Amino acid sequence: MHLNGARIGLEIHVQLNTKRKLFCFCSTKATKPNTQVCEVCLGMPGAKPMLNNRALMFAIGLALALKSGINELSRFDRKTYFYPDLPKNYQITQYHYPLSRGGYIELNNKKIRITRIQLEEDPGAITYTQHIDVSKYSLIDYNRSGIPLCEVVTEPDFSSAKEVKQFLKKFVSIIKHLKIYSSAMSLRVDTNVSIGKNPRVEIKNIGSIKDVVSAIDHEIFRQTQLIQKKEKIKQETRRFTGSSTQLMREKETEEDYGYIIDPDLPPIIPGRWLQDIFKSMPELPDQRVQRMMKQYNINKHQALAIVSEKELADFFEAVAKKVNPKLVASWTAGQLLKVLNYNNFFFSETKLKPPQFVSFLELVQEDEISDRAGDLLLRELVLNPQNPKQLARKLNFLKMTDKELLKLTKAVLKKHRQAIEQYKKGKQKPLMFLIGQVISESKGRADAKKVKKEIIKNL
Repeated sequence: MHLNGARIGLEIHVQLNTKRKLFCFCSTKATKPNTQVCEVCLGMPGAKPMLNNRALMFAIGLALALKSGINELSRFDRKTYFYPDLPKNYQITQYHYPLSRGGYIELNNKKIRITRIQLEEDPGAITYTQHIDVSKYSLIDYNRSGIPLCEVVTEPDFSSAKEVKQFLKKFVSIIKHLKIYSSAMSLRVDTNVSIGKNPRVEIKNIGSIKDVVSAIDHEIFRQTQLIQKKEKIKQETRRFTGSSTQLMREKETEEDYGYIIDPDLPPIIPGRWLQDIFKSMPELPDQRVQRMMKQYNINKHQALAIVSEKELADFFEAVAKKVNPKLVASWTAGQLLKVLNYNNFFFSETKLKPPQFVSFLELVQEDEISDRAGDLLLRELVLNPQNPKQLARKLNFLKMTDKELLKLTKAVLKKHRQAIEQYKKGKQKPLMFLIGQVISESKGRADAKKVKKEIIKNL
């Protein structure tokens, strides 16, 4: 448990990768506002919804991937509330009879439990001409109304934002391996945060993993401050502004929504599709880890790190066809991920291509650059991908020639006579000092083994 006793749960909304909306035939493709609409997604009287079976198949596939128990019977409900982006005055979702219950994702030998998985439609999109607090009016685009969403609700099993980040990275890797995720939309996450036995606070509509992590950290800090001041924490809904969380409204209870079964949509019996969906399931991240360990003879730590992002795993396998897989795994799971973490990047945000990484690793393999120079060169390549050898030459990272090394070694020895005398008296530390000086003066271009050999030779 986190030192502050934080309990965190998530409600993740995945836009499913379908061509049409959940209950009508309007396109899900982004276009000019209010052009992909019809009588169903505009909630006109007498309009009848018709379920998109492809969205249902995707949701069942996700439930199977998360080891969630598929219910024998599933139904849609009407969640009643008034908001301008909801033309019907209710949202079609699932509450009493969701698609599945249970399941988990394992993180570092800890199981994060799944509460339920359900299908629902997205409301429209509201935009403001200025900041929401000062805007004189808002604009509504109903193109988004009816977009198919799969909602995954977790138990409050997280104790820190770091755990949430690890979970979401693995979750995104799963939905990308399943190919059910629409890249047109970033994940939308609602997170519930409570400390100890205090009421939970919901933070709505967070649009990226980075913002989810920041929002949780800010909210834990805010609630901790209130507890220290002995002020009451209220059950409420807040939004994340990028630097803090702000009050939106008091938190509703589920009873406030007046759920009723939607009479226009028949019940779903998922079992009739289970066998076909199960047979067509692609390789999932955990399976890919096991295969890669065997196929490339890499360790589990490396495989887990590489498969944490589907794009990174695809990248690794493309490069491993051209270069020794062990070398690729070492640099990918080690230095490459260090550079990404330092810059707070996901691999999918970079433009580094397999041929560029192949060329980089060939420089390492052919001993044209030192490990230290390789680290520095990789930092530059991640931020600005280009021809590695040309960049190494431009930055003077290529290893020194024997002639250059000899010249530099003599200059360092001439400068540090006292260290030489101490070494001649049998002390070893001065030798390490001199090697370090040569490598430092070479700006990482000199190879430590060659430097040691050259120094001893000249002494």
